[in-house]
This record gives sequence, C-alpha cells and structure tokens, in this order.
Amino acid sequence: MNNLQKTAKRKKTIKGAFVYLLMAFFLVITIYPIIWMVSGSLKSESEFYSNIWGLPKNAQWKNYLDAWNKAGMGTKYLNSILTTGMVLCLLIPVNCCAAYALARVRFKHKGLILNYLLIGIMIPAGVLAMPAFTVVNEFGLVNTRIGLVLVYAAQAIAFGMYIMRGFFISLPRSLEEAAMLDGCSRFQSFIHVILPLAIPGLVTQVIFSGLSVWNEYIRASLIIREPGLQTLPLGMVSFATMENNNYPQMFAALSMATIPMIIVYLICQKAFQKGITAGAVKG
Repeated sequence: MNNLQKTAKRKKTIKGAFVYLLMAFFLVITIYPIIWMVSGSLKSESEFYSNIWGLPKNAQWKNYLDAWNKAGMGTKYLNSILTTGMVLCLLIPVNCCAAYALARVRFKHKGLILNYLLIGIMIPAGVLAMPAFTVVNEFGLVNTRIGLVLVYAAQAIAFGMYIMRGFFISLPRSLEEAAMLDGCSRFQSFIHVILPLAIPGLVTQVIFSGLSVWNEYIRASLIIREPGLQTLPLGMVSFATMENNNYPQMFAALSMATIPMIIVYLICQKAFQKGITAGAVKG
C-alpha cells in the first residue's frame, strides 16, 4: 500500500511539475515580447543594435518624448479614446436591451435571430471590410469619425449580444419576479435589478469590444484618410513609415499605445473573469 501511495504521489508531483513548466513557458512567451518592446524603447540607436536582447544600460526616456511629438500621439490618443468611447456608448445600451429580450422574452423566430447573430460572429471582420466601406461610401461617411463608429458598433453587436445574453441567462428569474410583484414593470426590473447585477458582464463586453476597436486597423485604413482623424493603429503605421530606421522611438510609440490597455485589463480583470464564467452558462 505504501508503495502504491508513493507511486501515486510521485506521479502527481511529476504531473504538477509539468503543468507548472507549461504555464511558465506560456507566461514567458506572452510577457517577454512586452518586456523586449519596453526595453528596446529605452535604448539609444547604437545600443539597440549592439545589445538587442539585453536590458538598457542607460535609459533613454527622451525616446518617448520624441516619439510622442513626431508621431502626433496626443491627437491619435484623443481620436482612439473618442472612437472607442462613442462605440461603447452606442453598443452597450443596444446590446443590453436586445440581449435581455433574447434571454428572457419569448417571441416568434427567436431561434432564427440567434442563428443570424451567430453567423455575424463566424464571418471574419476582414471579409466584411470592403462591403462595409461600400455602404459607408454610399452614405457619404468616408473620412468621418461617425462613419468609423457606426461600422465598429455594427460589427461588434453580435459578439457583445451573445456575451450579455449568456450573463442574463445565468441570473435567476426570481429576482425579476420579486421586483414585478412589488409593482415594477419589466423594464423597471431590468434597469434597477438586473443591470446592477450584470456589471461583470458589462465589463467583459467593454474589454472585448473596447480592445477590438482600440487595436483595429483594416477598416480604419479604408474609412479614414485625414491625418487629423487617424486612430493609434493608423498613426503607428504612419510613424513606422516615417521613422523606419529609428527602432527605439518606434518601440516607445508602440509602448505608449499598448501599455494603457494592459493597465485597464489588470484593473478590470476580476470583473472580466467573473463575466466570462457567467457568460459560459448555456441558454
């Protein structure tokens, strides 16, 4: 019996060590590119080529100031913040109301609508780039922020609705029934009871949709032509073309575009993980 216990314990230890090694491997390949990018942004041009993989000997913080000014990062940041904020302000109310109806209300052709939305998730965004541009062009919204916002919001509705629907399904119906027995209408119970409990799902949608908009390049490159309306991805491509030999400044610009989103995720990660778990409940 002791030998069997020792063998089982040894197998468990080996299995645990393998799992930890695998997790450490994925951690390294995930984090190291970010560390390398930040490290490269703090080197001089000569040190970047002579010490490409190592840490900087003397941090060159001036690279960030130069990249900020040369790339026009202030305008690009403002454009990205405005575009992302406008998309979320349009997307979240629409998705919350529609997802609640799909989760709670019985009506004809409900399954057909869900399948239609599922098709919207399955089709790659790049495939829809040209058709979306054609529609935007027909409406005369090319090279306008509102055109870009409408395209982003329309193509994020299907995925966001599935996230919120899964979350609403996970909430017990007894909460709404109790509120309606106390005199609330269905809409009042949705606003005052369900939505406050749906904050983790809302955070999940904000992170998914917000990151998608923040990092999107293909549709923005088709719709936006004016430099003053460029978002960060467009600005990064323009700056890379302009400063194609100054890698430390390019890395500094990329760091300034990337790190804020990492900070937002770290702040919201608990609500995000809770929202993902709740959204996994089958409807």
